[in-house]
Amino acid sequence: MNLAELLTHAKWEIVHTEHLPAKPARCVSFDDLPLGAAAQAFLHRRFPAGIYAHQKLAIQLALQSKNVCLTTGTASGKSLAFFLAGIEALTQSPDAKIIALYPMRALGKEQEERWAAALQESGLDATVGRIDGRVLMPERLEILQHSRVLILTPDVMHAWMLTQLSAQPVRDFLRQLELIVVDEVHSYTGIFGSNSAFLFRRLRHILQLLAAAPQFVCASATLAESKSHLAKLFGVDFEIIDSSHDSSPRQPIQIDLIRPPAGRDLLNEFSALLSALAEEKSQRFIAFVDNRKQTELIASIAGREKKSVRSEAAAPEQEEPVLKWDHLKRSHILPYRAGYEEQDRATIQARLTDGSLTGVVSTSALELGLDIPYLAAGILFGVPYSATSFYQRIGRIGRHAPGHVAIVSRETVYDQQLFANPSALLSRPLAEDALYLENERLQYIHALCLARRGGEHDQIVAAENLAGREDFASTIDWPEGFLALCEKERKGEIPTVLQVMKGEAGDDPNHVFPLRDVEAQFKVQERLMGRGRNLGEISHAQLMREAYPGAIYYYTARPYRVIRVNTRRREVHLRHHQKKYTTSPVRLPVLIFPDLAPGRIYQAKSYGELTCVECHLQVREALSGYAEQRGPNRINVAYPADAEATGVHFDQSRFSRNYLTTGAILAHPALNENRFEAELIAAALFEAFLMIVPYERRDAGFAADKFRLAQAQLNAQNGARFIAIYDQTYGSLRLTSRLMSDAILRATISTAIEICSLGEATEAKEKTISVLKQLLAEIAHDPITHFIQPEEEKRPDKNLIPILLPGSKGLAMHNGNTEFEVEEIIFDAISRRLSYRGRYVDERYANETTKIILPVEGLIEVPGDSTPGYYDLETGGIIKRE
Repeated sequence: MNLAELLTHAKWEIVHTEHLPAKPARCVSFDDLPLGAAAQAFLHRRFPAGIYAHQKLAIQLALQSKNVCLTTGTASGKSLAFFLAGIEALTQSPDAKIIALYPMRALGKEQEERWAAALQESGLDATVGRIDGRVLMPERLEILQHSRVLILTPDVMHAWMLTQLSAQPVRDFLRQLELIVVDEVHSYTGIFGSNSAFLFRRLRHILQLLAAAPQFVCASATLAESKSHLAKLFGVDFEIIDSSHDSSPRQPIQIDLIRPPAGRDLLNEFSALLSALAEEKSQRFIAFVDNRKQTELIASIAGREKKSVRSEAAAPEQEEPVLKWDHLKRSHILPYRAGYEEQDRATIQARLTDGSLTGVVSTSALELGLDIPYLAAGILFGVPYSATSFYQRIGRIGRHAPGHVAIVSRETVYDQQLFANPSALLSRPLAEDALYLENERLQYIHALCLARRGGEHDQIVAAENLAGREDFASTIDWPEGFLALCEKERKGEIPTVLQVMKGEAGDDPNHVFPLRDVEAQFKVQERLMGRGRNLGEISHAQLMREAYPGAIYYYTARPYRVIRVNTRRREVHLRHHQKKYTTSPVRLPVLIFPDLAPGRIYQAKSYGELTCVECHLQVREALSGYAEQRGPNRINVAYPADAEATGVHFDQSRFSRNYLTTGAILAHPALNENRFEAELIAAALFEAFLMIVPYERRDAGFAADKFRLAQAQLNAQNGARFIAIYDQTYGSLRLTSRLMSDAILRATISTAIEICSLGEATEAKEKTISVLKQLLAEIAHDPITHFIQPEEEKRPDKNLIPILLPGSKGLAMHNGNTEFEVEEIIFDAISRRLSYRGRYVDERYANETTKIILPVEGLIEVPGDSTPGYYDLETGGIIKRE
């Protein structure tokens, strides 16, 4: 049976069906293009009937030395522009070099083969090389020296190539660089995209020093503002070739919106559907889910053999007899996500491409251009958050024959809203530009890489004997504040808040700070007889969701218990778990500490009694334990863990993360009536905001909290409640600043009312809708903008040093922003610095008299929770700050 027959057989409800019609190909002649003999030979061999119109336009613009980006559909042949621009560059100059960047290692091998085939068909004798994490360090320079086309990921360029500028082969290759190809440009978003924007500028700065000025040719899915995105990402202008020029063919696709049979468990029914599809082997399929944990869990359940997956929930504490060590080579269904070790990723990828894997459960990682032959069916677990993601996912299906896509409702408010209005499926908004280049932490990572003493700039200047260039200066179009930060780094005058990063980076910031985060990663290891087997890396945010102490962490569908988390060494230790349990964190309410001091507010406005402020925030996320599902039984485990009973070594009462970011806070008297309603309103506004501005869910968060001090500028008393929609990136990308737009705020509140109106009416829903309608009515008032100017702190006396008073709590920067309680102010004789003596709030010591000493400048004030003051250097007295 195929997917359609299985849905009928298992009694899934088909709520709505859409049909994307087939589109015929329209080819045009390339004979009038002023191409060299090699390019003409390649085209005549591979495309004797002609090429598509968008391909021809891209080649015409590239031949005019323009920077070009194609944003046509999936499988529309965008790579042809890369190959032809490359063949022309190699033909024009015998020394020309090309770098082709692909955002995932998974794409590298496939693209290496395609480049080699294109060059061979053109008749050019040019070697294509590829450097990724599997290539040993001694071999990399040799590959570089023998290659004219080099396949890289941005990560390798950042962590290897730009650290090797003292090596002559690296400089020679870059000096002769004529073309830079960048594929999947739409994936350069959020943290990865913002870091890459600095990487591309660092590369351009280095190339300027080497007197090289290569052309860019890129490809991307369609974004809301492609031209703006490209300008922010690369700092140069591009010619855009969009879908209006696309003349490539398309197979028809049927899209069904579906729900599981009434009364059945969604996760088990979905897994059973995948398992049945794999057993039938009538169609190769891909299932998309929205997070790593779901990917692993669904693949684990669906991939089990000799057992009905529908009985999973009822099976009490079963052993794990099926998933043996060779499961990556045996299973018919496997997970796929970022963060796998190279060997494991390569095994899954090989089975995808050779056709031996019937189905794959993937995050957005497989939205990108890896070719998976003959996928006939796609199952989407939930509605994608943007049209860009939706079309990328369904574009994997039916490339060679008609395709079938089923979208499963998870019964979230997001899915419910779309299922209630299915005609909106094909008219949803495109993904927004999510680059923010003013994040100081992010800027400092690249200032360290480029401008520190002995960094990339100095390496080039010294190796090339560039007299007069010793002092750092750059004509590249850098984001505001970056050059000033570079200057401070070279003078040793960096702000205290960045000194922790400098200490972490040492002489190797390119490795300590990867492109895909602004914090150092946690290494995940399986512990075997005192030794570690690497199982990838995760971010701090992922740690809180997936790998907290006691969690069951799945890796390639195998379960492991998290037995220890060392936040200082940034390590997660696992032990293989024989039972197929699942865990979920027990979360405490998120605490939000708005920093409303002058200079910490970006914008503020009021509509009647509704006040909206975008400002700096401190966010505290905390877990008090975890819930473990053992078959039909649910076990709650509270921290601190009993190591003897659980094998989990964690002796604190909560597992927490404190970070600095920005967000929009909304305050209104109606929010003070009921805390529960405020939390419901916050959740509804968050869901509505993501429908209006389709950012990735992992990039933003929400909370309902209260002011801990009276806020005169907000007309709010101590204890007044507010709602926060905030960035979850450390340092912020200011994505949630979009909520401050009058139109978006109005649309967000209106959509939140629609969300709360879905389904059965309840008293809580009615109260929530009532408050939201009050907020919407306030928007009818003309907004009053409040201008709050930055101001210098005015100390009464230069001998008064700002401190936190004893009894206050602050965040210890040098220990991952751990909460610290100040007990007294001392002058530390060892460090000869004014310091705090106190203790970490969450740590329990066998010796209760143990105290920690921290320098005064190493503790961050928690707005509204800390009591600031001054220490008088002359008298030793302490004064409360007014």
